[in-house]
Amino acid sequence: MRPILPCIAVLLFLMLPWTALARETVIWYLPHPDDETIGMADSIVQSVQAGNTNYFIYFSHGAGSLARHDLQGPDGRRIALTREEFGAARMRETLAALQALGVDPSQVLFLDYPDGSIPPEAVQRIMRLFAELYPGSIHRTVSVLDPHEDHQTLARALRELASEDKIDIHPEFFHVYIHRRRDLPAGVEKRPIQHREVKERALAELSLWDPEQGRYGIAARSTPDLVEAAARSPYEYVDAMSKEGIASRSRECIPGVSMSNRDLGIFLRLEEKFSLDAFFEYATQALGVEINWRLRDEIPLVQLVLGVGYHFGYNKPYLSSKVEIAQNYFLRVRHVFPADTSVAIGLSTRFWSR
Repeated sequence: MRPILPCIAVLLFLMLPWTALARETVIWYLPHPDDETIGMADSIVQSVQAGNTNYFIYFSHGAGSLARHDLQGPDGRRIALTREEFGAARMRETLAALQALGVDPSQVLFLDYPDGSIPPEAVQRIMRLFAELYPGSIHRTVSVLDPHEDHQTLARALRELASEDKIDIHPEFFHVYIHRRRDLPAGVEKRPIQHREVKERALAELSLWDPEQGRYGIAARSTPDLVEAAARSPYEYVDAMSKEGIASRSRECIPGVSMSNRDLGIFLRLEEKFSLDAFFEYATQALGVEINWRLRDEIPLVQLVLGVGYHFGYNKPYLSSKVEIAQNYFLRVRHVFPADTSVAIGLSTRFWSR
């Protein structure tokens, strides 16, 4: 077992003198480096300037990105980094951005869980530790509507913790990937940026190319659309819910629809791992139903899914395997014993209740 809790205990002990002077204690839970600057920069500045004590807990080094294999600078120079070098570079980049926002490096802790497969149990333990140490504190993380599975893991963990009767915390959920959406989800709050120049300086740290200093502008090269959109946007986007609202959503079921070259379907997502699906297949003019199970994996923005179902056209059971990409795209293989094997490429969308 990783010695995580002792490390956090030491960190908190070193920070205790700051706490007595602070107006509020604010815990920021981040799945990866750069999430804070893209989605939360202005709120971080406001919290720092308000005199709050801010703890930043990163659950991974963000070393899983394929961008590490081909980083190109403005001079055309290309560099490939090892996984360890890439993770270290992302941490340096984020620490520089946080310093631009007014955060002292002593307030930042990097854990090293696998990018794309942060374990929910570890997240829950760490969040509970901070909640019990600092009752009444503010806890901030990313949104469950972000398509990355690590973002969803952290959001669900905080949402479930905040719904407990004996836990006294104030949670907020910030959107990082919202700039890739065409619409604004219902219930999302737009917060006007108050410190644009400070945010721009922090975003500039995500673009700095200086290989001699171990700086490769990773965020601006791996997710340029998000960095550029964050620089243009006059808002940050937050799901700020009451304790009652969080409790009502902690066990919610999420419906949706899918369409592919093979079929038209509907589904009901049951919490994190399972879903019930039904479909109408064009070629056979028949219905089918299945149960799907989402596997844990280490591939960012990619989800592996296994399913078992029954095809009413063939009157036979079948197995399926699917790869979901960024939530809305999928590639699926379905094998009906022993009648048929089909490959489908399609789109899906979920309807989120508020």
